[in-house]
Amino acid sequence: MRCIHLDFHTSPAIDGIGSKFNKAEFTKMVKDAKIDLMTVFAKCHHGYCYYPTKVGEMHPGLNFNLLQEQIDAIHDAGAEAPIYITMGWSKKDADEHPEWHHIDFFKKTPIYFGTVPSDDLDSPIYDCTWTTLCPVGPYKQHLIDITREVCEQFDTTDGVFYDICFMKEACACESCKAGMKEMGLDPDNYEDAKKYYRIKRIEMMKELTGIVHEYTPDAPVFYNGGADQNRPEYHPYQTHYELEDLPTAWGGYDLMPLRAKFFEKYGKKFWGMTGKFHHAWGEFGGFKNKDALKYECADMVSIGASISVGDHLHPLGALDESTYAVIGHAFDYVEKIEKYSENTKAYTDIAIWMSHDYEADMGCSKIIQLMHLEFDVIESGDDISKYNCIVIPEHAKLSCEDKRSLSEFVARGGALVMSGDSGFKEVGIDIKGPSEYDLDYISCKVDEIVTPFLSYTKAYVAECEGEVLAKVYEPYFNRTFRHFCGHKNTPFKPEAAEYPALVKNGNVLYFAHPIFTAYNKSGNYVLERYVKQAIEKVYNKNVEFSYYPSCARVRIRKSENDNFYAIHMLYAPPVNRGNVCLLEDFPPLYNTEISLKVGEEIKRVVLVPQNKEIKFEQKDGKVIFNVEKMELHQLVVLEY
Repeated sequence: MRCIHLDFHTSPAIDGIGSKFNKAEFTKMVKDAKIDLMTVFAKCHHGYCYYPTKVGEMHPGLNFNLLQEQIDAIHDAGAEAPIYITMGWSKKDADEHPEWHHIDFFKKTPIYFGTVPSDDLDSPIYDCTWTTLCPVGPYKQHLIDITREVCEQFDTTDGVFYDICFMKEACACESCKAGMKEMGLDPDNYEDAKKYYRIKRIEMMKELTGIVHEYTPDAPVFYNGGADQNRPEYHPYQTHYELEDLPTAWGGYDLMPLRAKFFEKYGKKFWGMTGKFHHAWGEFGGFKNKDALKYECADMVSIGASISVGDHLHPLGALDESTYAVIGHAFDYVEKIEKYSENTKAYTDIAIWMSHDYEADMGCSKIIQLMHLEFDVIESGDDISKYNCIVIPEHAKLSCEDKRSLSEFVARGGALVMSGDSGFKEVGIDIKGPSEYDLDYISCKVDEIVTPFLSYTKAYVAECEGEVLAKVYEPYFNRTFRHFCGHKNTPFKPEAAEYPALVKNGNVLYFAHPIFTAYNKSGNYVLERYVKQAIEKVYNKNVEFSYYPSCARVRIRKSENDNFYAIHMLYAPPVNRGNVCLLEDFPPLYNTEISLKVGEEIKRVVLVPQNKEIKFEQKDGKVIFNVEKMELHQLVVLEY
């Protein structure tokens, strides 16, 4: 449950590697921080190994088997020690084997991550600089050989972690082009190149996993980059999923929940991954607020995920005392609440139908979280019978079977919310195409706003059955060099357009705009209120709060083995400081009344970890109770 991903990308220009490693101290630090698992390195992005090797080259500054010593120390602490092998980035190999480079299909140049290498070797680098390798050409044999060597020298029962496995979607190296021709594919056709890329990477995953399982059957094997919800072709070949979502570096605090809910439905174990760093990977001397890390870990627990915290070991090999004090603070709290996450499922009757368009899905997820709703993530082929409401953001690709299933869902009384081009005729929405205008306006009373407000996008023109709840107001003209008005956007015409902005047809709700994309990009308050109040017209929420701030979050889980519900309340307002989204303040909330629909007779309501029983009442199918004070995270357990 409580895991550390211990990076060790170490330059060959540094000597004395591991010279401060002390097995007993390492073991004590792992045990004191309550760590269950720590991933350690066989080979890093600089291309060097941390054990005696015949396949690669041991780090020139290392003179003993550091990897084995680390594994022994971690095992002595009662924890597991999966082994890390770099795949996509290896500077030594990239320098020595240009024929191993991953070549960009369009630019026909190597793919670099971070700073492009310079011939001026003394020019400064303020970011990483890695050349990506293609793991399906001649470099593949090296990966096979080093995997077999690791399996022969070490016990891989705890697992193998391959890193940087999927960059871009196609490769134009000479090996890949020759392979495409042999397969009857056109190397100059992008779709063919993507097809070859997928086929060969799946072959590579099967082969490497097969080698690991020759030595240790059922060992966990993960290919980092393959836990992308929009690359489902790689999902079956992972034994588990590790969701690398460092909230301070990319995605913020709303990305992990959407991804976690998507991967949870596979039924495999999954980790959320954050970092101990103030910002991102490899930030020596960068520390996160200990309560921010506690919040992030509690958030992962609340969504049913195990926890992985990223760290980067100093070249001398000693774990950093300050780092593990921060991690220990978070893990100590996790240990007290984690049992209420095990063998639980989200308790919800609303789902987001993934469009697999990042902006649309993220915007939809943010709105649902702002409404303080627990939700599932579904897609084509999933069982939808348990839900009372399904939200389908724009750009969803619905098959004929999907439309039939959703029409039956509506006929049974289910609420269906759609936006943009996701509407379809079977539920009374006939989309003609996008509007001719670049931006337009929406007329709908939202709080005190009664005049048309900017949509930050443009509507789809549609003929819709039902009641019009909002109208489109078009601009006078598109903003071009030929004619523009003022600083930003053209004002609206005085009369409404002939097509609607929002229609309610029974329990079907249709937004003509790609509203979730617009919200994700703009974060506009009026759009947020517009969407929330519209959804509430067709969906009766199963949980209500007397007051709960917009950036507060709730997760509701139900045990599959025991008789309890677990309600996780989280509150920490993110702020942007410099280039970092961070949590610094954790203001308490007082006297929050919660009402939850349940089917069972509740016997006790208990605050955890305080183990404090609180009063409640149950009537009309709802259990109602008051949380006098919560700060950062509060777990409320309802026993029945």
